[in-house]
Amino acid sequence: MRSAALAVGALLIAVSLGGCSLVGSSAKPKATSTPPSALSALFPTYPDPLTEATAKSGTVRAANAIQALLEKAEIVHVDDQSKQVAATSTTGAFYGVERAITTTSGFDVMSQATAMEKLLVQAGWIERATNTSTTAYTVQLTAATSVGPSALFLEADASVTASPVILIEIESPDLPK
Repeated sequence: MRSAALAVGALLIAVSLGGCSLVGSSAKPKATSTPPSALSALFPTYPDPLTEATAKSGTVRAANAIQALLEKAEIVHVDDQSKQVAATSTTGAFYGVERAITTTSGFDVMSQATAMEKLLVQAGWIERATNTSTTAYTVQLTAATSVGPSALFLEADASVTASPVILIEIESPDLPK
């Protein structure tokens, strides 16, 4: 009786799975596309070879995504000092974005910056150093891109209660010589 019940159970399973294809069982599996993570925009990407134009576009795109983590209604002013930085005797040329974002009075830039840091790390940035005081929070991060390392410095300054500021500084990988 027990073997008859097992045979019926096996038959029911075989019939119910008859029209289904198990993962990996197809002779010619179709490619699937994985949608990009919402966090992927926070990570800089650059094509190889890196050029002045692609260094600028990749760095600005990442900076825009990082700035977009701030609620637009909380932003009073953005002072953008972005530019290509010339090579020195010890460093290569790179494209840098520097934005001082003044926020509304009373906005908690300290909590905002720590939340931003968590999202940046989830997106693939590597935390290198942090520093916290009662009125400031700073974090240094790096990203290993396909053409070299990129660096990010994020700072929250709550020392001026009338206009707290978040500073975003991001550098592209060094440009080829």
